[in-house]
Amino acid sequence: MTEGYLQILIESLEKKIIVLNQIIELDKKQAEISAHQPMDMEAYDEVVEAKDKLVDEINKLDDGFSSTYELIGDEVKNHPQQYREQVQKLQELIRAAVDKGVTIEAQEKRNKAALDTVFRMKRQEIRQMKVSTSAASKYYKNMSRINNIDPQLMDKKK
Repeated sequence: MTEGYLQILIESLEKKIIVLNQIIELDKKQAEISAHQPMDMEAYDEVVEAKDKLVDEINKLDDGFSSTYELIGDEVKNHPQQYREQVQKLQELIRAAVDKGVTIEAQEKRNKAALDTVFRMKRQEIRQMKVSTSAASKYYKNMSRINNIDPQLMDKKK
């Protein structure tokens, strides 16, 4: 029975690694999207939504892993030699999952920095547009005053 649960844990970690690989690919796609200007916000949103679904899947796998491990944890700890091969396999898979998690975290930081740069550039563009609009408005206001001649300066004779 315990060996069956250990196999479930192994399969759970293997699925988690597959999902982590999918997230890594989506992170790369996200970086490509944010690198192209103008940025395609719809494509970016689609990638973020896909990543959210994968993160939910990872959370479900983690919950299942934890609950399954709670069932057999004591048995495995009390008889480590009996389950040594499966435990070693689990340790390898956990290391691989952690490595992929670190990779994802680094990619996410790079993506965040790239997105911050895009937003900073957009804010500068908006600020520049406001300045240009304000300058044009002042110019037209001043030009309209020039065309209005004060009546005090005009000769009343015809």
